[in-house]
Amino acid sequence: MKKIISFIEEKIGEPELSASLLCSEMGMSSSKLYRKVKKLTDLAPNEFIRTIRLKKSAQLLKQKCNNVSEVATLVGFNDPLYFSRCFKKQFGFPPSSLLYTRYAKSI
Repeated sequence: MKKIISFIEEKIGEPELSASLLCSEMGMSSSKLYRKVKKLTDLAPNEFIRTIRLKKSAQLLKQKCNNVSEVATLVGFNDPLYFSRCFKKQFGFPPSSLLYTRYAKSI
């Protein structure tokens, strides 16, 4: 699992990062990767990648150095609107809320 997480963090800014790329890097079939990741995280590999991206984006937004669109691009989302929807679904509030102190402590 550490190897998978470090690979995802290394390639986090690349929109092409997907379960198939992860399979190639880990040297296992997609079904084997799916079973292992699902067993350990209760998430499908692509959901796991998205979760890591969203957690990293929350950290970046807390630093208040970039706006939401820039952070979305930094963590590998091509579409800021899709990023905002995923962020809100994951954390329960929009990413722009982290630019204010009210939500910054809840993550």
